[in-house]
Amino acid sequence: MRSFPPTVRLVAAPVIAATLLIAGCATRPAATPAAVQHQLRDRPDLQLAWPQTDDARAEVDRTVTALLTRDLDTDTAAQIAVLNNRTLRATFEELGFSQAEVLAAGRLRNPTLFASVRWPDRSPGGPDTEFSLGADLLDATLLPLRKKIAAIELTQAERRVAHEVLQLIAEVKTAVANAQAEAELRSRLTVLVDTADATADLARRQYDAGNINRLELLVRQSTAQDARLDLARSEARLVADREALNRLLGLWGPQTSWKLAALPPLPADDNVPADVEAVAIAHRLDLAVAKQRIALAQKAYDLKRRTRWFPGSINLGIDTEHSPDGQNVTGPNIALGLPIFDQGQSELARLSAGVRQAQARYDALATDIRSEARQARDTLAAARAAALVFQQTILPQNRLLLRETLLAYNAMQKSPYELIAAKEHELNIERSSIEAVRDYWSARAELERALGVPLAAPSPAPVTPAAAPIPATAPSGNMPGMSAHP
Repeated sequence: MRSFPPTVRLVAAPVIAATLLIAGCATRPAATPAAVQHQLRDRPDLQLAWPQTDDARAEVDRTVTALLTRDLDTDTAAQIAVLNNRTLRATFEELGFSQAEVLAAGRLRNPTLFASVRWPDRSPGGPDTEFSLGADLLDATLLPLRKKIAAIELTQAERRVAHEVLQLIAEVKTAVANAQAEAELRSRLTVLVDTADATADLARRQYDAGNINRLELLVRQSTAQDARLDLARSEARLVADREALNRLLGLWGPQTSWKLAALPPLPADDNVPADVEAVAIAHRLDLAVAKQRIALAQKAYDLKRRTRWFPGSINLGIDTEHSPDGQNVTGPNIALGLPIFDQGQSELARLSAGVRQAQARYDALATDIRSEARQARDTLAAARAAALVFQQTILPQNRLLLRETLLAYNAMQKSPYELIAAKEHELNIERSSIEAVRDYWSARAELERALGVPLAAPSPAPVTPAAAPIPATAPSGNMPGMSAHP
């Protein structure tokens, strides 16, 4: 094998050494979720994790296990989800891709080595050998710009991941509210089944005594069966709601035996910002990403516009040739890509369209975000109004109605079935009231998602006393919720 002449070695060695030095100075960014946590500075209560090793995953599993010992409320469920949701973990890997781009942007492209051997067809008959080593000078010139663009794209990835975290939290809060409400509904339906069973039992005894006909007996029995069917459907919905939560929280096996906290009451206030549109525009991370896309597109366009007449490539290197007569020829070489036929017209048109497209998408997203914020605010206000109507008007009225019906029954002015119907109506109103509170908490989670920032912690609402047992004589059959003694 023929070695390079001393002159080539003298010139090439510094070039190679400088290339290796630059490559060695490029370090991989730290792979931690701290940058995403910074994007979520409005949620300092959340602990994020990006487990990349078995030990890190085991540590997350221990944390999740400890959290599952608590009653599962919205805050606990949100914390478990951001630690354990597998889809979110996959989203975190976008940071890995972006960090790899930052690493690549900080390195020069490898130099090119060219070699050729040629034999003459007459004397002298020795081979003609040629070697050259070159690198793209334009690539080195653009290195700082590439690193800057890669850093911006890494920030974009951090914001996209943070936005997915907030989306997941909103889903989890809604799923928790659904499960909590369904658990409350199931308890009310259990009482309703007991009431319907007592009604059917009373009807059976009256039918046996000849006081009612068979048609009325069948109607009461059918009502009891309908109540049991409603209870079975509620239990099925509760199972489905729990499984939906298990999927969001990334739970399986023994982890799914968690205990659900009670549905919280309606708070005293909503703490909705005065200008929800301005808050959403300032805090929505997906809008921040869209704005960065405009800046990147504009940078690409400006760079191409300023460099359109530059050579497409500038390869600078060293070349040496050993001729058959024993003479060595050594010197620098340069290769330029001349912009003769293509001065970048099509690329400029493409980049210009990209700038307009990024701007239009930003404007469209900003319009949608403003609309989402207004809609979520109004939905929350409507949900609060509906829940308050139930709590302040409909529930008290129906409790009073039940009390008066029981008093009338004791005065032999109402039949047992009218009293039972009043109790069933009260239970159905309680079901609707629970659903209204559930809708409120779901609407609150949606407003936080639309704003991109959590609402201030609500003040606890005054405790609404539960319906007390009615101090009057109830019909036989042990009617639930009715006192059997004066």
